[in-house]
Amino acid sequence: MTRFIQDLLIQLSKQLKLSNVKNFKSIICLLILLSIPNFFYGQTIPYSIGRIVVSSDGNEHDHDDWAATPFTLAFLAAKNLQDSLTVYTFSDHIWGSNKTHSDGKKQMLISALEGKEIYHFNNTDFIEAVEDSSKAINAITKEINKSSKKSPLTIIAAGPMQVVGSAIDRADVTKLKYVRIISHSNWNNDHSDKPYEWEHHSGWTWNEIKENFEPKGLIVDRIIDQNGGIDYEGMKAPMEMFEWIKTTPIRENSFETQKQLDWLYSRQLTCVKKGDFDPSDAGMIIYLLTGKQKTNPDQAKAIIESFVD
Repeated sequence: MTRFIQDLLIQLSKQLKLSNVKNFKSIICLLILLSIPNFFYGQTIPYSIGRIVVSSDGNEHDHDDWAATPFTLAFLAAKNLQDSLTVYTFSDHIWGSNKTHSDGKKQMLISALEGKEIYHFNNTDFIEAVEDSSKAINAITKEINKSSKKSPLTIIAAGPMQVVGSAIDRADVTKLKYVRIISHSNWNNDHSDKPYEWEHHSGWTWNEIKENFEPKGLIVDRIIDQNGGIDYEGMKAPMEMFEWIKTTPIRENSFETQKQLDWLYSRQLTCVKKGDFDPSDAGMIIYLLTGKQKTNPDQAKAIIESFVD
C-alpha cells in the first residue's frame, strides 16, 4: 500500500466509524479506485512508488550543488526514502573540475559522502562521475533496465545532461516508458553543447534527450526554474529564510537530529550569493515529493519537520 493511500485511510478513519459495515465497504472501494493509476502507470507526482536516481555536478562552474546535495538527502531521509535512492552520481561535470572554484571537487565529496553517512543512505551507490564516468553511466543504465510498472524510476537531473543522456541511450528502449527524468535548469540542459571559452566538449542536451527518447516512452518533465520567479521565491532565497534550520523544534528530538541540522546549515554556508543561500536543485525533490513547482524555504521546512524519528 502506498504512503498516499495509507495517509488517506488514516484521514478517512477519523471521519467515519469503521465498525459501520457500509462505511467500511465504501473505504475499501475508494482505496481500490485510488490504486488503479499506480497499477497502470507506476510512477506518480507526488512520489508514491519506485526508485530514485540523482545526478548532480558541483565540481565545476556553479557551486549550488554543495548546498543542494545536502538538502536533497535531507528531504529524502525525512520521508524515509533512503532505500529508494539507489544511485547518486555527483561531480558529473565529467570534463574537469576546480577551474571556477579551486575546491569544487573536494566540496562535492564532502556534501555527497558526509551526507550519505549522516542521513544513513547505507544502500545507495554514490559515484564520483568525474573520476569514473563509465561507472556512473553504467550504474544509471542498470537502474533504467530494472524498471517496470511495479518498479518505475525517477531520474533527477541536477547537472549537465551528458551522464544521464548517455545512460538513457545505452538502456533497453522497452524500459523507457517506466522512467521519468526531471530537470529545471536551462544551464544544465544545454551546457554539454555550450562549453565556456576555456572548455572543449559536447554531449547530450535536454532537447536531444527529449527528441530521441520521448517518442519511445520516456517521461520528460521540465519544471520551472527553482532559482525563483516573479510570483515565487524558489529555493535560492535570502539566508534568513533558512534560519528555521537552527531553531526548529525537531532539534529536540535527538542528538542525531541536531547533528543533521547543524551539518545541513553548515553546508548552506558554502554557497552564499549576495545574501542568498542557493540549494536550488533541491527544489526538484520538493516537486517530486509534493507536486509543487513554485517552491520556497517554507516548503523545505515542512518536509524536514515531517520527519518522525
